[in-house]
Amino acid sequence: MKHKAHRPLKLFSLKNLLIFLLFAAPTIQYRVELGAFSFALMEPIVLLVSVMLLIHQAVRYHRLSIPKEPFAFLFATLTLWAFTIRPWASNWQNGLSDVRDWAIPLLGFITLSTTIRRGWLKWIAIFMILVWLNAWLGIYQHFTNNFRPFISELAAYKTGFTLSPEENRLALVSFAVGLFSHPNGFAMYLFAGLMVALGEFYKSSKKLPFFIIIILPIALSLYWTYAKATLLVLAGLFPFTWLERRVRSNKTFWAFVSMGLIAGLMTLWQIAKHIPAALLVTFWWRIGLWNTGLITLGNLPHVLLFGNGLDIFANSAYYGQPHNLYLYIVLQYGLPGLLIVILLALYILKKGNRLRRSGWMRSEPVLATLWLGLLGYFAIGLVESNLMGIENRAIFMTLVACFAGLAREAAGGHDTCMENHRGTIYADGKT
Repeated sequence: MKHKAHRPLKLFSLKNLLIFLLFAAPTIQYRVELGAFSFALMEPIVLLVSVMLLIHQAVRYHRLSIPKEPFAFLFATLTLWAFTIRPWASNWQNGLSDVRDWAIPLLGFITLSTTIRRGWLKWIAIFMILVWLNAWLGIYQHFTNNFRPFISELAAYKTGFTLSPEENRLALVSFAVGLFSHPNGFAMYLFAGLMVALGEFYKSSKKLPFFIIIILPIALSLYWTYAKATLLVLAGLFPFTWLERRVRSNKTFWAFVSMGLIAGLMTLWQIAKHIPAALLVTFWWRIGLWNTGLITLGNLPHVLLFGNGLDIFANSAYYGQPHNLYLYIVLQYGLPGLLIVILLALYILKKGNRLRRSGWMRSEPVLATLWLGLLGYFAIGLVESNLMGIENRAIFMTLVACFAGLAREAAGGHDTCMENHRGTIYADGKT
């Protein structure tokens, strides 16, 4: 009996390593160039890990148990729509690559959801530690202005919050980027980790040490990405996170949220009137891109249905993508793609609201901060195309998998899978 009790730990040490790779792979944004063909480093890792874990599940338990979560359906629908329309793009190689950029993160999402059935808090904590380690790399990059191995060419011209003394424009800065290709993508990753850390902070009995050791390094690294939109959304979420912990009534909570949003927008409007115009240059730069995107849609109305308009947009714009999630989705996937993304955001909102009403978020603060962090993604999307690129999509889907898995576990572990899991051994060794 003693031998049997220890056996699962040995069996699943390799499984835990493979799951860890699914969390870590999107944080190294390196592309392998093979002539006309290229692929992200995470692609073979996620493919190999997912195949190994899914085959193990199929062979050992004679089933693949896919949670009946609408998230999987929505991600699969968007991937299927991309597969239907993107190969017909004017640049069909980019179209096929984009299909791959949806399919591989979807495979990783399904693998995480089917493999981890218990112990989500452990894996979310590991995600937070990964973010914390990346944050220290970002801090090193800021102070040394060195070691940015995978940045894109345009990322090197990152501006901060101060004006250049020589010219009336924003000054270039020494920024944090981790192993990402752009500091804005790194900022969204740090943002997600910081929201998880806030949830852990509420649970911690030693709040000051936790704040200094965990939260402060992530926050500093996030600040030094100089990702203005992400920092602004984070600042707006802080009071809502505080409210979520202290206001039990859903109606009262949403009343405060509504008033807070109105007050915040009015404050930003007044601030914008009194700051130097040069500090808003990146905002007006984005507005120019949005205008070009709208003109593209007006001239080519078929893009509204069948997408494939981003390459056309890039030919006439001064930057290759519109820096707006919703305009990017319409250009690339048409209104059907936008509908799927909106349904995804609404489902996250509805699911979190239901969990909050049931009291699960009060008993598990990480669930609440994950929820607010996912909603923050859609707010950041107003000025960033933050579901563009395979790594960004994989990180977002990983966060959604953590939210859905923790919600399922916090609500009592009720089995919501297509198969009965009786007798199944999960990634943490439990049955």
